[in-house]
Amino acid sequence: MALLCASLAGCTHARDCHASASAPDALVSSTYQAPATEAFTAEQLLLGVLELIKNLDKADQLTLGRLSEAMRQPARAFGPGHAGYGGRLTDHWSFALELKRAETKRARLDLDFIDTTPEQSSVATDICALDFIRFASALKAAGFMQTTIYGEHGRIAYEMFARQDLGVVVDTAGEASTTSILTAHRCVRHVTVQ
Repeated sequence: MALLCASLAGCTHARDCHASASAPDALVSSTYQAPATEAFTAEQLLLGVLELIKNLDKADQLTLGRLSEAMRQPARAFGPGHAGYGGRLTDHWSFALELKRAETKRARLDLDFIDTTPEQSSVATDICALDFIRFASALKAAGFMQTTIYGEHGRIAYEMFARQDLGVVVDTAGEASTTSILTAHRCVRHVTVQ
């Protein structure tokens, strides 16, 4: 079971989150400021993942050193080839960012944003400062090709991005389940890189 939970912060309206989609490279390089401690925001976590993978060609390039550099602070070691970060983002959201089997062909990085409420029905605004459209735009600007995978009843199951021998899977959820505008606004809930 993943030790990861994460949250994104800040969109109040879908249109607020689309403003930076036109400059994805600037999004990764100029706006990312890691915290001095492990108290991340969801946006910092997603930007750190983008920073980590933008120049990788294959999974065995996922290393503890590169992860620590991208996140701007040392990752906690959990065991050989296994490290990461975790913690609370807000009252309703936590995160886990975990690297397994580092420096091997089977290396895998997972970022999870976890709703910690008993009902698990929190509005995702807190984890949506960097929404799916902006995250996908940054991946595409880094040379990743996007494929949407559909599931039952034509609903989106997940999004796949591929470049050379590196794949990124992104699971999304609507910002809220009560209003159509917020339901349609997709927030990143889970990212897997392998």
